[in-house]
Amino acid sequence: MEKETIDFTHLPSVRLYFSIGQTILTEGDPTNGWFVLLSGKVGVFKSDLTVAEISKPGTVIGELGFLLNIPRTATLIAQEPTMLLHVKVSLDDLLAHHPHLAKKMMLMLAERLVKTTEDWREAAKPVEVY
Repeated sequence: MEKETIDFTHLPSVRLYFSIGQTILTEGDPTNGWFVLLSGKVGVFKSDLTVAEISKPGTVIGELGFLLNIPRTATLIAQEPTMLLHVKVSLDDLLAHHPHLAKKMMLMLAERLVKTTEDWREAAKPVEVY
């Protein structure tokens, strides 16, 4: 299945630019919207460990905190010059006025959960020692 790019640019948003090594957000920060990667590469860190690198334009970042209304769950740092779209809309507004986008966002999150589960299953396989 080919992934569809979701256009969030018509929602209340602002483009943000980050230099290499610049912190985008910090784990524990309050959540105020989510981000869409427009260009560049973002490192995702938990307790100083790299847990992911995001470089595919159109990738939604920070949707978990947004959907659950919880503080940021990881620290994001620009790994190269990076441009993000910071979308600032309430969940109620998204559901009421943009249900098609909310549905696509939730499907993306579900796909990410499936991939993470598969990755964990693969990592948990016993290693053969010869």
